Amino acid sequence: MSDTAFSPIATIAAKDIRDAKRDRFVLIVTLFLALGAVVALVSGAIALRTDAATYAAAKETLLALGKSVDQISAPEFYPLKLMRGAIEQIGIVGAAIAILIGYRAAASERGRQTLALILTRPIRRWQFLAGKIAAGLALLGIGLLAVLATLAVVAHFASGVGLSADDLPRLAVTWVAAWAYTASFFFLGFILTMTVRKTATALLLAFAVWLTLVLVAPQVGDTLDPDNQVAGGVFKSLSIAKPDQVEIMKQFATYETLRDGIEQASVTKHFERFTFAVLGIKDTYTGVPLGPILIEKQGDLIWIFLTALGLGILAISLSLNADRLTKAE
Repeated sequence: MSDTAFSPIATIAAKDIRDAKRDRFVLIVTLFLALGAVVALVSGAIALRTDAATYAAAKETLLALGKSVDQISAPEFYPLKLMRGAIEQIGIVGAAIAILIGYRAAASERGRQTLALILTRPIRRWQFLAGKIAAGLALLGIGLLAVLATLAVVAHFASGVGLSADDLPRLAVTWVAAWAYTASFFFLGFILTMTVRKTATALLLAFAVWLTLVLVAPQVGDTLDPDNQVAGGVFKSLSIAKPDQVEIMKQFATYETLRDGIEQASVTKHFERFTFAVLGIKDTYTGVPLGPILIEKQGDLIWIFLTALGLGILAISLSLNADRLTKAE
C-alpha cells in the first residue's frame, strides 16, 4: 500500500493523540489506574520487604556466631506475585478506561458535528476509521506500558527483592496480553458509539456488557465452583482419592459444563488465568520457566487475541456501512 494511502491515517491518528494530550483525559484516567495498581502492590511489597529483611538478619546472626547459613533454608522471593491486585485493577478498571477511549474516539467528531465535513474531503471512510483505531490502540499501549513500568520499578525497590532478568520477559508478555485484552473493550465502545444513534445509549450499553463480562460472569463461575468455597478444595479437604473424584464429577457433568461455560465466555477470566500463570501469581506456576507456561496457557492467549481481532473486524465492518454516523445525536 502506498504512502499516500497511509498519510490520511497518520494524520487522523496524530490529531486524536494531540486531542487526548490537550484535554488530558487519557492521562488522568491512566494515572488513576496506575495509582490503584500501585496501592494494591505496595502493601504486599512491604510484607515481602519485611520477610527479606528478617532472613537477612537471621543470616547475619548465624555468620556472627560462626555457624553455617545452611542451618536455615533460603526462602525464594517472587516479587512478581505482588502484582495480583494490579492485574485485577487492569482487568476491571483498565477495561472500563478502554471503553471510554473507544467511546471518545468515535464520539469526538460527532459531538462537534465535524464528521460529515471530514467525510466530504478526499479521504476514504476506512482511512478515517483506521486513523481513529490506530490512535486509540496507541494510547492504550502507551498507557499500559507506563503503568506496568511503574509497577516494575515499585516492586523492584519497595519489596527489597530486586527483579531478575527472567522477570522482564514476563512483564513484556503481560503487557502484550493486557494490550490485546483492553483493545477488546476499546472496540466494544467504538462499535456501539459508531452504530447506536444516541451516544449516551451507546455508552450505557457498553458498560452493561462490561459489567457482564468483567464482573458478573467471572464471579458467577467462581461462586458456583465448590472448590473455591473451601480452602484447598472440597476433594482435598475430604481426602477423596483422585479416581473417586472423577466418578463424583461424572454425576455433575451438566452442572460443571454450565459453570465452566459461564467462565469461558468472559475474556476477563482468560486474561486473569494467563497473566496469573505468566507472573507466577498462581502457586502452580511459581518458579516455572516462561516457555512451558506459554505453551500450556496458549489457549487463553489465543482467546484474548481472537476476541480483540473479531471485535476489531466487526468495528470496521459495521462502521463502514453505518450511514447513520453523520445523523447521530
